[in-house]
Amino acid sequence: MKLQTVFFSIVLIGVGAVSTPLIHAQSFRNPFPPSTPVADPMVLPAVNTPVNQNVNSPQQTNRFVPASQQQRIAALPNAVSRSTPTRKSRLPGARDSIYEPTAVLAKVGPEYILAGDIMPQVDIVLWMMFKDRSPAEMEKYRRQIDMEKQMLIRSLLGQAIDSKILYVAFKRSMKPEELAQFEERASEVIDSAFESSIDETLAKVKMADKAEMKRLRAKDMQITQLCTLMVENQVETHRELDGILRTFGTSLEQAKQTFAETNFGRQALTVDVKLSFEVTHQELLDYYFENVDDYKITEAISFEQLTVQFKNHETKQKAYQKICALGNSVLQGARFDQVAIAQSEGPKAKSGGKYELIERGDLVSEKIEEVAFDLPVNRMSPVIEDGNGFYIVRVQKHREENREKFTEVQSEIEQAIQNERRNEAIQKYITKVKTHIPVWNSFEAERQ
Repeated sequence: MKLQTVFFSIVLIGVGAVSTPLIHAQSFRNPFPPSTPVADPMVLPAVNTPVNQNVNSPQQTNRFVPASQQQRIAALPNAVSRSTPTRKSRLPGARDSIYEPTAVLAKVGPEYILAGDIMPQVDIVLWMMFKDRSPAEMEKYRRQIDMEKQMLIRSLLGQAIDSKILYVAFKRSMKPEELAQFEERASEVIDSAFESSIDETLAKVKMADKAEMKRLRAKDMQITQLCTLMVENQVETHRELDGILRTFGTSLEQAKQTFAETNFGRQALTVDVKLSFEVTHQELLDYYFENVDDYKITEAISFEQLTVQFKNHETKQKAYQKICALGNSVLQGARFDQVAIAQSEGPKAKSGGKYELIERGDLVSEKIEEVAFDLPVNRMSPVIEDGNGFYIVRVQKHREENREKFTEVQSEIEQAIQNERRNEAIQKYITKVKTHIPVWNSFEAERQ
């Protein structure tokens, strides 16, 4: 294998060569009933009250006039204070890791796979699944979470072993002098490919709906997961991402190492495995109709949100006065996103309170869906209350349910079929390589 070809390929192939098994975060509806709305309507600040004015100061008052006079109750996801860090090393009420970071979970040839390589990935996936749950709910679902964690550990370890096998095979394919040159130059090449992959994928994740997220994960699970962490925590830089990863017990440098091993390992495949297959038009049509539900365009809305949390105010009345002051400022002519940035207390305040392409079932509370999905575009909602605070939303876009046409997804289907066949070929190759590379898996050893 020519070393020059290796470095050229890593830049061109990047991370989109081979898909990997996906682990999907799940949504769990809030089992607790919503709180009771404010019983008596309050006298609110005047419509022309500036956003930063004290809502308790003496002045002429009016009521905030919503789209409907009916109050609704709802809970938006991630309802945490703007001042409260959303970065978490573990879930609320979660137990400590069951492995020390230095515990050896597997060995592939001369390479070790430690708990510190796997457990942060497990914690990140679980955090995405359960991040909106309270400690009480976490305890209620403790058994389910523990079972999910064990399955994730085994699944991710299996993927890590396969990736490591390919990496070891790749290194063994080079002569000693080529290997030395590779190790000298690898860091520079990987730094550029890794950073550009994150930057390119981040822009896509920000605008992606569920279908697009599925495609991005199929292309590269690791990079998509890192970008999702950035979006969830509202950060833009690699340095900030490194800070988030460290709260999970890993780092950007460790993620870069995983990226390097995965992509260099794929170079061995280009020599020994057929990765391109002919796909007929009939096969494309058959795939489309067999998986027609995958091409359903679900109903979704994009909306802006103002949030005032009870815990940030002495009384519920003061919180209510503030949410109405914010709503009145928008009605007076202030930009919704600027009011959110300046005064909203929600997790999306920094980004103007914007929620993009939210589908039915994405929100914890069914009540917020009744409000938002029934709300006309560009109309502000009534004041919404839940156990944490008050909200006002305004829908910017409402996408109706539909289905993608075959001609629109034909190239995507061809790629999906190619990926399926590649993965089959890769698994056969890995099975073959295992006969030459000793592999020890701690979980398999336990069963013996």
